[in-house]
Amino acid sequence: MGRERLSSLTNQLGSILAQSTANMVTTAKTAAGYDTIRAALVSDKKEVLDGALRLLKKLRTDSTSIMIELMDTNFVSILKYSEAPEDLQLKLDAKFRSTSSSHDHTADKVGKISVINNSMYFPIIAEVTHKRQFAGYLVIWRLLATPQKSIDMLSELMGEGVTFYIGNNDGSFWTDMGKPAPNPPNIVKESRKYFEYEDREGNDVIAAVQPIPSSDWQVLIEYSRQSIIEGATRFLKWLIIIGGLLIVAGIFIAWLMSHNIIKPLKQLTKAATAISKGDYSLPVEVNRTDELGELANSFTIMQEKIQENQLNLEHKVLQRTAQLESVNSELEAFSYSVSHDLRAPLRGIMGFTAILEEDYSSKLDDEARRITGVIKANTLKMGNLIDDLLSFSRMGRHDIIKTGINTHEMVNEVIAGILPKNKETHIKWVIGTLPETYADINTIRQVWVNLLSNAVKYSRKNENPVIEIGSFIHQEQTAFYVRDNGVGFDNRYKDKLFKVFQRLHNPDEFEGTGIGLAIVEKIISKHGGKVWAEAETGQGAAFYFSVPNA
Repeated sequence: MGRERLSSLTNQLGSILAQSTANMVTTAKTAAGYDTIRAALVSDKKEVLDGALRLLKKLRTDSTSIMIELMDTNFVSILKYSEAPEDLQLKLDAKFRSTSSSHDHTADKVGKISVINNSMYFPIIAEVTHKRQFAGYLVIWRLLATPQKSIDMLSELMGEGVTFYIGNNDGSFWTDMGKPAPNPPNIVKESRKYFEYEDREGNDVIAAVQPIPSSDWQVLIEYSRQSIIEGATRFLKWLIIIGGLLIVAGIFIAWLMSHNIIKPLKQLTKAATAISKGDYSLPVEVNRTDELGELANSFTIMQEKIQENQLNLEHKVLQRTAQLESVNSELEAFSYSVSHDLRAPLRGIMGFTAILEEDYSSKLDDEARRITGVIKANTLKMGNLIDDLLSFSRMGRHDIIKTGINTHEMVNEVIAGILPKNKETHIKWVIGTLPETYADINTIRQVWVNLLSNAVKYSRKNENPVIEIGSFIHQEQTAFYVRDNGVGFDNRYKDKLFKVFQRLHNPDEFEGTGIGLAIVEKIISKHGGKVWAEAETGQGAAFYFSVPNA
């Protein structure tokens, strides 16, 4: 129990810190990518350096940003902005050089925590490139000063007996986020490893260490063994007491049943069986004034209540059906609103962008023309996303009307529809036996369109693309597959394929919105079937779906 809770807390706190460090690194990387910063590393012109210095000043968003510095590949300072004392700036520079190597530069991360003048500092290091060549570093030094109130709130959320620390991944320094802390004993540098030792107060604890991505940090959480043992001991005591009471009660009930209640219970059993079959007319006649008589009377009252509740339930079902129809109408209205109201500003963006290109093309430089192209491309992409989201939403409300389908004929029609018109293709189609399907013809056609379109798209970079289509029996259902020899994907992430907006390839490499396979999964689920995929990177992919037999 302790280890499960420890693992959960470590993962949660690690995720929080990982998000924080990732945000800081992203901010530094964005700044390092500005042309002004890049130019300052290769030019000594005053206007260039002045512009870069102004940009460094803007990066100081609060008082915890102590110093922002631009260094070349040899850690020589090119530009620096800081309101800290000169001696602190020199110590920060010295600390950075002592923990870095010009032969093995490691950037785009949060660096190790250091103590200077009784305060804790850490650098955010971003690599600066110029013409795709490593040119230097952008280093942002921040003060690690967490208010005690925030630390107390976090400790309270994690629970009693739990202590957490943040430290460098080499174990050189630890802190409780407010002040330095002594190094925990017997901690080795192994991710997600449990440890047991005595803390500084002599209490037995179990602990776990987890590295923080995008940083030289790791998080340590200690959990008191005593709190686990106390809870288990209390549970064991109550278990023994309750078990003893149950044994005594069981003996008494067995004796009572053997003497007094077998016959009346048979009547109750018959009546209950009749009720389960919908017959409420069988009476329970027990002429007794004891508890069993009260039970019989209560059973009779329950019988009447059940009959009454059944009638009420049928009435409520009718009401809920009417409400559901009303909600569906509202969803249709919402879909129309999304389709109409969201497209209006998109058309405006496209129209004004076209005006810029047509009326001001002579005043736009290459970068401005590139940006207008990006605006138009992303606007079109947004329109496609709206269409796909509406299709996905409507699919959940679509009624399934099953009929017999000639699968072979449907597949040939889909192939003819997705291949480009008047353009020669070199795809080799291998179509095996495709039995008749008993399904909804419109939605199943959408399944074939999405799967075959994906196969064509992701195999187009292969000089000799081959797409294979076939079927087999899987768990008493008819299963179909579409297999290609395209780029494939990492099989570890196959479970993400059928979720909305989940993509395993770069959008610049292959177009798409990440909704097609989610639609496939929803259609097959409504048919009572199953979808799955198998692949290897660079070795192609295979997608399967099954539907119940007629």
